[in-house]
Amino acid sequence: MFSVIETCYSSRIYCMRKVLWAVLFASQLFSSCRQKVTITEKMAFPQEKRVQAVKFPVGDVMNPSYMIQKGDYLLVRSGQPKKQLFVFTVPDLNFVCATGNKGKGPNEIPFPPMLVESRTDTLYVFGYAYRHLKSLKVDSVARVHLTERYEIPLYEAFNHMHLIDDSVLLYETVMLPQYAVYKYDLKNRKSIDELKIERETPESELTFDTSRGYMAANDSVMIYVYLYKNQIDIYDVKDFRLKRRIVGVYKPQKPAFRNKELYYLGVIPGDKYFYALFKGERTEKGENRSNTIEVYDYDGNPVALYRFDIPPLYFYPDEKNNCIYATHPSCMDTLLRYDL
Repeated sequence: MFSVIETCYSSRIYCMRKVLWAVLFASQLFSSCRQKVTITEKMAFPQEKRVQAVKFPVGDVMNPSYMIQKGDYLLVRSGQPKKQLFVFTVPDLNFVCATGNKGKGPNEIPFPPMLVESRTDTLYVFGYAYRHLKSLKVDSVARVHLTERYEIPLYEAFNHMHLIDDSVLLYETVMLPQYAVYKYDLKNRKSIDELKIERETPESELTFDTSRGYMAANDSVMIYVYLYKNQIDIYDVKDFRLKRRIVGVYKPQKPAFRNKELYYLGVIPGDKYFYALFKGERTEKGENRSNTIEVYDYDGNPVALYRFDIPPLYFYPDEKNNCIYATHPSCMDTLLRYDL
């Protein structure tokens, strides 16, 4: 008897979620008619795979976090007080050197550095002498040379920096009154465009507004994934025109500090695809789900879904070597590699 009641209850919950999704999808569709936006339901992935992590111990002196891979090297940001950047070869993850001295000099970094995305094999880092973006080159004897340099005379809460079209900086801010994405011409030192992400729960603090998300871009499109919604928006990077919206099933919410469902935790642009770190709402028992990585082409078509024995927190895809590098809080003295 109890199993029958439980089955009926689960069926009701499932039906209610489908109805909620249908209402959300219809409202999204109605609001986008005037914008000529393609809205699609989140589709099943043609490939799903569970991947085992290969561990590479790096020692407790590193404490890894954000990472970026360009050419033959993986650059990992460290939480250590002296050296803030660690360089490894790929795909074998052999240690090369540590750089990024903490300090206030012209070639030093006073605060945690920001790794800058680009569609080149050049490593870019922002934060030298507070406001300078520099490129890094590693020579044959493991020395790091700082080459190209741009000064950014802005005082913004920079997030998710991307370098497009060689000298245009794309970045997200979390300053009041709303989230926004800006384009800045590095050569001419001027702002050239902006996209304001409309607030959806203005009664909440900005941190908990359901418009909060993460941005990634290449020279053609900008991807915006939502933290509190199962939704991905794809924009034309030239004029910030919304091209496509992908909406999955999710529970509408007004997030608070202790009561929130998290969906997308980050997004990384690859050469062929973009990679979104997805959690999803809690199970019916209230348990958090393990992070997965969703892979899409730049038109928004699903390509693959990866599940992991040790789920990633920070990660970076290496399409050339068909793998993903990552870290996990339980392995802070270890780098992970998922061979796909």
